Amino acid sequence: MNDHSAPEPQAAPATPVTLQHAVGSSAATLQSQYLGERGVSQQTMARGRLAVLRRSAGFTALQHPLTMQEVLDSLDPGLALDDLGSQDAPSPSESAAFDAMTLFALHMQSAAAPAHVRRRSFGTAMGMLRLRSDSGSLKPRFDALLSARHERSRLTHARSLITLLRSDGIGLDYGLLARDLRTLSGRYRSGVLLRWARDFATTPRRETADAPETVATSTA
Repeated sequence: MNDHSAPEPQAAPATPVTLQHAVGSSAATLQSQYLGERGVSQQTMARGRLAVLRRSAGFTALQHPLTMQEVLDSLDPGLALDDLGSQDAPSPSESAAFDAMTLFALHMQSAAAPAHVRRRSFGTAMGMLRLRSDSGSLKPRFDALLSARHERSRLTHARSLITLLRSDGIGLDYGLLARDLRTLSGRYRSGVLLRWARDFATTPRRETADAPETVATSTA
């Protein structure tokens, strides 16, 4: 007798994990653990991991190669296989994940508020800082980051600016930052710089427009 039973349905192929999702999801998890939202043992683990990552903030993966293992271990979900390197140098995605996760760890140092805020670009976060700051040096420092052509120089400027954001309690989306950092090393660099510059310039205007009006009251 022939078996005419219907074939079992095939499982849909898994959607590849993007760099943005891997870093953003991992930053959100570490942040939740660090802020004590998942228990004391998870908080202790997150503090230790972020301390290791923080020591490499502002350096490249080749300068601190052993930290790359900690970065890859911290990613959940991990990078897609196509994004992993196979030679004696990190892949563009590995470098971007390393840079973003170590800067995130720096941002989370002694934090009581989220450093990872979904959908807020680096340029927008800097624009928010510009609105709150009376320092005339902020724009030149941001411009220096935009004009930096080499990763080491760019990370030096980024580290300095992240510490300013940390001091003011302003977070950003580290998944977006990882994606943008990877793009900065390629042919579409100018597009990222344009978006960051636009966000930096227009955020103070948008923040002011969105702020609720203050209604003056008087007493007889």
